[in-house]
Amino acid sequence: MDRPEWVAVNHKTKTVCCTLTNNKYRGKKDNQPVGGPNPRANNKYGQIVRWNETNGDNSATTFKWDLFLVAGNPTVHQDFYAGSANINDENMFNSPDGLGFDNDGRLWILTDGKYSNEGDFAGMGNNQMLCADPQTGEVRRFATGPIACEITGLTFSPDQRTVFVGVQHPGEDDKPSHFPAGGNSKPRSTIMAIQRTDGGIIGA
Repeated sequence: MDRPEWVAVNHKTKTVCCTLTNNKYRGKKDNQPVGGPNPRANNKYGQIVRWNETNGDNSATTFKWDLFLVAGNPTVHQDFYAGSANINDENMFNSPDGLGFDNDGRLWILTDGKYSNEGDFAGMGNNQMLCADPQTGEVRRFATGPIACEITGLTFSPDQRTVFVGVQHPGEDDKPSHFPAGGNSKPRSTIMAIQRTDGGIIGA
């Protein structure tokens, strides 16, 4: 598998999702052929695989699977490296990592990938947090982190009106970042608590 990271289960449907972050060796090493849930050689963007166990039974020995999304860059590529049909120039990203479902079944995606904003990653910007509708496949960007960080550590308050998310190692590799204090301060890893201004449920 292309570097599996987080696994999340939708409590409403029993669907299981797993982020496959990326894999530069796919199709290049004999023991890593292209195929199945790993459809691209030199996989620099990653994908999310999902499956449903037979009859919703988590002790079943069979299941059906598909790819919920294949990340990519449609502004650079015209082939499968552009990503799946639910990826466009407004929500594109690479290296899905963190993953979680909220109480209403929305799928939240956190990334830990290339932030060069150049070449194959042009237009993607920094790592980000996205929200996806498992029914329609629609994906929207929710937040973008400071330069050189990973967005990680997702959890919700019981009433779903606050989401907690980690901003890990901003300014890594001496990239210019002064998050979260600004000015000339030293960048620091941070836990953010995000709420809607109207006090509503996050993502609704």
